[in-house]
Amino acid sequence: MNNRSPDAVNPEERIVDQTFAHWVRERTGSGVLATAAGAASLAEGMGHACAWLVDPHTGAGFDQDALDALRQHAWVGDGSQFTPFVLDSRQRFYLWRNWQHESKLAASILQRCAERSQPIAIEMIANDIQRLFAGTPALPSELQRAAVSAVPGSRFFVLTGGPGTGKTTTVLRMLLMLLRHAEACGLPAHPSIALAAPTGKAAQRLLQAVSQGKADLQASMTNDSDADMLDLLPLISHADARTLHRLLGYRPTDNAFARGTLNPLPEDIVVVDEASMIDLAMMRQLLDAVRPDAMLILLGDPNQLASVDAGSVLADIVASTSEHSSSSNTNESASPLRGQVVTLTHSWRAGSGLQRSIEALRQSPDSAWLNALLANRADGDLHVRRCIESRDVQNHVDAWIERHLSPLTALMSSAIDANEALLQLRRMQILCALRDGPFGAQGINAVMTRRLAVRFDIDVNRTWHHARPVIITRNDYARGLFNGDVGIALEGMDGLRVWFELADRDGNIGLRSFSPRTLPAHDTAWAITIHRSQGSEYQGVAIVLPPDDDNRILSRELLYTAVSRARSHAEIWCSDDSLKAATNRFVDRHGGLGARLRHRS
Repeated sequence: MNNRSPDAVNPEERIVDQTFAHWVRERTGSGVLATAAGAASLAEGMGHACAWLVDPHTGAGFDQDALDALRQHAWVGDGSQFTPFVLDSRQRFYLWRNWQHESKLAASILQRCAERSQPIAIEMIANDIQRLFAGTPALPSELQRAAVSAVPGSRFFVLTGGPGTGKTTTVLRMLLMLLRHAEACGLPAHPSIALAAPTGKAAQRLLQAVSQGKADLQASMTNDSDADMLDLLPLISHADARTLHRLLGYRPTDNAFARGTLNPLPEDIVVVDEASMIDLAMMRQLLDAVRPDAMLILLGDPNQLASVDAGSVLADIVASTSEHSSSSNTNESASPLRGQVVTLTHSWRAGSGLQRSIEALRQSPDSAWLNALLANRADGDLHVRRCIESRDVQNHVDAWIERHLSPLTALMSSAIDANEALLQLRRMQILCALRDGPFGAQGINAVMTRRLAVRFDIDVNRTWHHARPVIITRNDYARGLFNGDVGIALEGMDGLRVWFELADRDGNIGLRSFSPRTLPAHDTAWAITIHRSQGSEYQGVAIVLPPDDDNRILSRELLYTAVSRARSHAEIWCSDDSLKAATNRFVDRHGGLGARLRHRS
């Protein structure tokens, strides 16, 4: 085994990690514990739930003497009682809070799966399935039908899938099934429903999607015999899709939540979208707050970027069932979550020239796909443009403007109205892996502004000008503006106003304008970060990757998230090495949640 000196300093460690390690050393006199503590702090900062003290693949790390010393230290325990740190049998080293979040979350999920009420006989719901999917081809909707059939009686259900796979329409059918058979499912006769998402923008998108989905379902169910089912649709209220913080009653004054085990949520069914964005601590809080007899449904795409904070909960949940997904084995070795996680795979976006690339990225692309992409510089409607130096960025910006001259010219017209301006804006979006620097959103926004100023005679000395796009970066509940909302400044009869397309409480889309002085924190939005684009869609996107292939931000999840934001075409500005790195590097967050969910331990 390769040994690591307890006093070794990881070159990636941040000042905060080194300070924490120094503090531990000062108070305990243990160099071994100080090094392990610094590793745990660094791991948390990188999104991991724990630090591997011995690499499970190479065996490199702490030697046996160091591990024994840690296990004997008063500050290190096995998790059975409070200690500042926990070292488990697989050499995973946790800060106490992350150990608690992980172990309590796993226990809560497993308890919900174990207490599933008696499944309803398929004969009882077969006719309802037929009505709910009337006019929908049987084979493409097979997994959707399976999800709707499996949800009655569950207390925990996960529905995942990529863009265009029908998660929202499927969950609406799931809710109708639960409402129709509520008492048989162990729910009240008229169960209440809550809709939520991690961010304000995601909550708004959920509200819009549910509103549209209800309208589509109503239009598809035209037989007189469907009247009883249609009568249930109004019970699925989309008037108040909330952020998780609002749902759980977050109090910023004491950094605590009002809702939890002792004060659970009153709703009988809780639906949470964009679950890939939820970190370990927040997911534990959510599970604590949902009553044991209530139903929790999680929606999301585990292949997208994981949460900003520690954990990759949705991906861990899905992975805990993957090794059994194709097995017919029903004995006790099967995953406890078997049958309560369904992944939709059929895309309903017919004719998309990006679908092959999106699918390749989702399924872990092989070298043949990547080599062909680099050799041909294209795969369908995905194009690769070499970008190594800052002048390459400027050249690509110039070419981007030329390719989108029609919508840009329309935007710059003084006669354009807000609805058309926002429509034109959604036809094109530059997405950046980085925020700062020449390859980042801020640098590219500066280049775009200068180039457009010359072409369209814009005064660059004015912060605000006609056709400036902006993205909100901080929630403002009073004004109904949320992190990720994109608007555009337009000169009009009332001077310059910033227009946004927002949903009202009934899910109807409308336009609202604001004075620039009243906006919450915001940035120019010709280019935005890939993280801020999660959940949004554009007709076409340009994806900008840093040229250095050792940049830690590069990952397959980042690239997948960016490419899947486009509906019709995408281009990647990158070096060949950075594209290879992004395609071949996977976000592998360290933790034990998946193992706990697989083995009931």
